[in-house]
Amino acid sequence: MRIIVFGPTGGTGQQIVSQALDAGLEVTAFARDPATVPARRGLTVVKGSPLDATAVQSAIAHHHAVLSALGGRPWRSLPICSTAMRNITAAMQQHRVRRIVAISTFGAGETRPHVGWLTRHLLFGLVLRGEVADKEAMEEHLAATDLQWVAVRVGLLTDGAPRNAWRAADDGSIRGMGKIARADVAAFMLAQLRGNEWLRRRPALMD
Repeated sequence: MRIIVFGPTGGTGQQIVSQALDAGLEVTAFARDPATVPARRGLTVVKGSPLDATAVQSAIAHHHAVLSALGGRPWRSLPICSTAMRNITAAMQQHRVRRIVAISTFGAGETRPHVGWLTRHLLFGLVLRGEVADKEAMEEHLAATDLQWVAVRVGLLTDGAPRNAWRAADDGSIRGMGKIARADVAAFMLAQLRGNEWLRRRPALMD
């Protein structure tokens, strides 16, 4: 299987690339600065911005699936994730690539009441207001397509050792921000390349 990873230089993106290569997948890392992606056998690095529709269109050709570890920044007003997702899904439709697994955030959509009063009003209501809205717009765009998508809602990410175990649910049973290792998020996302349990769903993932 040949996959393309958007956001390969962040903590979770690096884990996705590394674990995918370890599993024998062919991986393309789509990065603004290829020099930030360490060379490895089986890895192709393509230079480009996910906000550049032409670059995304060209990069996605000849791949079987897409993984997005893109994230916004509190100090940026530009909606990175939703804008990039429109470019990505358009290219997927053009090249008949069906499956995409993307990182979202716990606290988006109907999970907002489950994060606790302080987080809901201070963090998501003020500090990360734009970033959460961007993730929600990304999810809504995915839901409007006919693609095989999974939006993985994560809480606090850590660089801890993988536990190779997690809780995944979209029934409201997961409460509070919680935490999970980036390595476990990557493992869950890669598992969705072949599994069908979470297709067109938005599981929250916690340790």
